[in-house]
Amino acid sequence: MMEKEILHINNIRVSFNNAGKEKLNLLNGVSLNITRGKVTALIGGNGTGKTTLFNIISGFQKDYEGTIIIDGIDISRLPAHQVSLKGIGRLFQGGQLLGDLTLMENMKIASEDMTGESPFTSILHPHQVKEQERQKEERAREIIRKLISEKYVDKMDKLGSEFSYGEQRLLSIARLLMGEDKLLLLDEPTSGVNPHYIALIGQIIRKMVDERNLTVLMIEHNMHFVRNVADYCAFLSDGIIAKYGSTDDVLNDSNVRSSYLGL
Repeated sequence: MMEKEILHINNIRVSFNNAGKEKLNLLNGVSLNITRGKVTALIGGNGTGKTTLFNIISGFQKDYEGTIIIDGIDISRLPAHQVSLKGIGRLFQGGQLLGDLTLMENMKIASEDMTGESPFTSILHPHQVKEQERQKEERAREIIRKLISEKYVDKMDKLGSEFSYGEQRLLSIARLLMGEDKLLLLDEPTSGVNPHYIALIGQIIRKMVDERNLTVLMIEHNMHFVRNVADYCAFLSDGIIAKYGSTDDVLNDSNVRSSYLGL
């Protein structure tokens, strides 16, 4: 039987010295368990360490204390490429499609299967490479068709730069499904996106979780979006998780409302 929690963040501490050589604690013992098959929103003010925590989870920052465990495997301080092999995918803040590649090419490079990258494989097993490339292309079309819309299947040959910013964010999230990830880290998925695409992004996140049993941990400042999409919410303040629970419980908490939402 699978554990209820997929990710265990245990007592993460990060400190730095300011210009006056004074030691400051950014993260002061962050502990959080992420529930499998649900959406958890990480909220908090600017500069509270949310993206730093994402960098730690995904292997881009190694200077910290504490441990990160996914499905019972300690991934603390593993390099980013090894973390990704453990089933963690990430959408970076402002992440978009590669503008000089087509949508299909953008999708295919996100696949963990690097068939065709080796010239020896291409020379010795050309039919195998061709078939596996065909399978990747069909998988890409299926993801776009089922997750977003048939109309984008007809645009697979368009360059990434030809899509609007909102479309690129939408398609970049869908692109994560080309891997075998079980946990997706989304850093401000709706930042700079108009309301139409915000609604579509919310829909595909829920599809990922409800229909594909993925788990999502997202940083988000749009509280309306958080309330509509997230099952759970964690409020990061003063270097710790000051409040965690159902989204409504956290967003309706008087301390969260006064200190973060200004209500």
